[in-house]
Amino acid sequence: NYDKNVFVQNLLSRVAYPFEAADIEAVVEQYYLGTVASFGGAVALPYIDKKNTIRAIEVKQFDEANHTTKTSFLHGILKYQYQQRGEALPDWLPAYEANELKVSCLFGEHVLSKYPLNPVALVEAPKGAIYGTLYFGLPNVPERFLWLAVYNLSSLNVDKCKALEGRQVVLFPDLSKDGKAFELWNSKLKELNTIKGARFTISGLLES
Repeated sequence: NYDKNVFVQNLLSRVAYPFEAADIEAVVEQYYLGTVASFGGAVALPYIDKKNTIRAIEVKQFDEANHTTKTSFLHGILKYQYQQRGEALPDWLPAYEANELKVSCLFGEHVLSKYPLNPVALVEAPKGAIYGTLYFGLPNVPERFLWLAVYNLSSLNVDKCKALEGRQVVLFPDLSKDGKAFELWNSKLKELNTIKGARFTISGLLES
């Protein structure tokens, strides 16, 4: 149902510099992007860990300018649909909801083993990782960034970044009022650099 996927259709024809269809297909395949057609043509963004286990599936609706209009998670949508039909919830769903942390790995983490030599660019949200890949190139060349995302500004922490052992990592926080996002991520560098074999730096490109 990619023809109903507003985000994907925006990439094809509505952004200022539309991308090649082949590149969009490659990004869809790399990150396993899906469509929830019944949810306003939303894009499904799976968080898959190094062991190829799906930890969470974020569901985002976008307008035609590719701005987020609504965010949900697939388990919440499924729960609502079961309840609307008056059906019992499957055993896994209440057990999953009991997890204090739903997004417990990086977006794109499953790709790390496929590209072991690439430096990693770490951004806040999956949309940024997708745009980064499209603008700066797929990671099929070792010198290019492999773009991953943490989920949101406050989600950057050592536990989530342990998957980046041995990697060169550049942080790209979003722009924010008074540079608060940059300050927050910059303050975490020392702790992040305790991860075995990893080297974390932060880019001031957006700030400047």
